[in-house]
Amino acid sequence: MIEGKEVLSSKGAVAAGPEEATRIGARVLERGGNAMDAAAAACLACCMLQPQMTGIGGYVLCAVVLEGASGQAWCLDANGPAPAAAHERMYEVVSEGEKQGGINETEYGCRVRENANVHGPLAVGIPGTLAGIGLLSERWGRLKWPDILAPSLKLLEDGFPYGATADAIRNNEAVIRRFEPTARHLMPDGRVPKPDEVWHRKDMEKTLTRLASAGWRDFYEGEIGRQIADYIQSTGGLLTREDMAGFRPRLTAPYVTSYRDAQVYGPTLPSGGLSTMQILNMLECFDPVSDQTVTYWHRLAEILKLAWRDRLRYVGDPDFVDVPVERLLSKDYAAGRVETLRQSPDHVDRLSSPPGGTVPETLHVSTADSEGNLVSATITHGGAFGSCITVPGAGLILGHGMCRLDPHPGRANSVGPRKRPLHNTAPLVLRLPDRDVAEGLPGGRRIVSVSAQVAHRIVDHGATSHQAAAAPRMHAGPQEPLTVSEALSPAIVQGLVAMGHEVHTAPGVGVGVQCAEVLKREGRVRAGGNTWAAGAE
Repeated sequence: MIEGKEVLSSKGAVAAGPEEATRIGARVLERGGNAMDAAAAACLACCMLQPQMTGIGGYVLCAVVLEGASGQAWCLDANGPAPAAAHERMYEVVSEGEKQGGINETEYGCRVRENANVHGPLAVGIPGTLAGIGLLSERWGRLKWPDILAPSLKLLEDGFPYGATADAIRNNEAVIRRFEPTARHLMPDGRVPKPDEVWHRKDMEKTLTRLASAGWRDFYEGEIGRQIADYIQSTGGLLTREDMAGFRPRLTAPYVTSYRDAQVYGPTLPSGGLSTMQILNMLECFDPVSDQTVTYWHRLAEILKLAWRDRLRYVGDPDFVDVPVERLLSKDYAAGRVETLRQSPDHVDRLSSPPGGTVPETLHVSTADSEGNLVSATITHGGAFGSCITVPGAGLILGHGMCRLDPHPGRANSVGPRKRPLHNTAPLVLRLPDRDVAEGLPGGRRIVSVSAQVAHRIVDHGATSHQAAAAPRMHAGPQEPLTVSEALSPAIVQGLVAMGHEVHTAPGVGVGVQCAEVLKREGRVRAGGNTWAAGAE
């Protein structure tokens, strides 16, 4: 195995957040698995290692998969919908009370009594993450399901340091202690652990052992699914056995557009892929300019704002809302949207719109193999530890997909029975003449903006995975301010301010980018980003 920020391999490679999850994916490739096996194993390990970010009880896995043999691309949407009993007035929106912060105030401009859509049993929809992992393995994998789980079971048997999870427990201790099973699972000694302490997730080990023998569908249709639903019902939630047993992840054609000489495949709604592809369509309306100029960053800022205004106006679950997908993805629509920028290239549009959002706890995995298979998969709980509800005896911390639905009634993304929540994940697969690339990242709303920037750097500048990930970034929502990386030249920041932009700098914009590439001419695989990569030889 070879590993680092960027690796070249003859057999296959993986890029992911937790280093050990990356290694696990690479070892699966070494044992004869393909990119889909590696993605499933790495995603599962992420769920074991960093439960503040994601878990097999998380609410979504969103992936784009490219089959090397056929050249066919797929969207795997394992976005857990609301329970059948959910309704648009199930949360009490209040105007007074203690400031809550977080998603309700930043995304929806409100407060919800007891933050019930964020923490607690009413925040729990159908958990989709494990179904996505299971289908990745079942549909495309070469190895058997127990072989995919074995590395994660080994992690649980040996125990592993809490690492970053310890800080997340400390930062969320007050909420965690409200839910006794969660406090017991995360703090078995009754106190906040230290990062170097070894953690033994015995209840999770029991659950994973059951899944290894019974199969992933047991999580929905069998003993584990009944255990989850019965506990949520007993604590006042809406999730039922019928909701769990009836859930199926969706496997469909992805959205497709072109960007210069690349074909771009993105996930279907209600993900962030449509908006990322809109940004690329608008960027294509202009000839490329150097990213060392103010013009480059000004143009990008105005395009991001246009895409976000469309997202807030139109986008929701298309099973419930009429979203004009074909129009939003069309080149003619993109050209019309940027016409004002062409006519007034120095204009700064500061139109007031809803404020920007929080940064959910999310992880991303990209894999590629020498047969041309690619997977770009994003998995998440939502916020730290999701709902903070843990199923006793199972070690399952459940995501809070319900808080990704607007608690106000009568809106495109309002709560509804079996409605899938709007989320920002935007994994992409790019097909260029010389290489195919799987790319993605965590980071909340910033995913939509940064995913497009990574793609355009790969296409326009020929950037490698690591180069695209390490480059300066920008995020803009529907209105100012702009947020840019501290790595961006101070002269460019000053130039943007002089034009009339409000600019904030941040250590990072979005989190770690992960890419995996098939290099067609060399017959090799490359993976990298600004977290970790590992390759199999």
